[in-house]
Amino acid sequence: MEKFNLRTTQTADKLAAPILTEFKEKYGIIPNFFAALGIDGASLSGYLDFEKTIEDFGSLTERQRELISLSVANYNQCHYCVCGHTFSAKKIGLSSDECADAQLAIADHPLEQAILSLSRAILEKKGNLSQVDVETAMFHGLTESQILQVCSWTALNTFSNWVNNITQPKIDFPKVDFA
Repeated sequence: MEKFNLRTTQTADKLAAPILTEFKEKYGIIPNFFAALGIDGASLSGYLDFEKTIEDFGSLTERQRELISLSVANYNQCHYCVCGHTFSAKKIGLSSDECADAQLAIADHPLEQAILSLSRAILEKKGNLSQVDVETAMFHGLTESQILQVCSWTALNTFSNWVNNITQPKIDFPKVDFA
């Protein structure tokens, strides 16, 4: 397969360059996923805007979003994202076992399990949820808005998984295995 050339602050287009510069200043490095997504500034900018809007205005917690991210990464077989989201999830207090379980769409808490089951159903059914899928999510406390947020976060992570699966950036997080 042809190797993709990850972008730097010097090689990125005019939309991606300032974003990558901001990452470099904030973290000291440009994570390889963002260097890969920086191949197209419109894609990078759109991804970050979508992500920020869900994080800032959605009601899913950071923990819930990381659980979804781990489940989606495993489903889409994105090793980069499994490693990256395991790293992020552990930083906010999830255990290694919780991270591995999340990859398999398993959680101990009923609401978290409902979220993971819904996200997995969205993936498996390509969004064509049954009435039972929706009723089950609502029975466990998810609102209509939260169901759409689970859909949004699932889609956002699927996009990032696909970008990584296509571009194959080097994993720049501690490596973990697929569950």
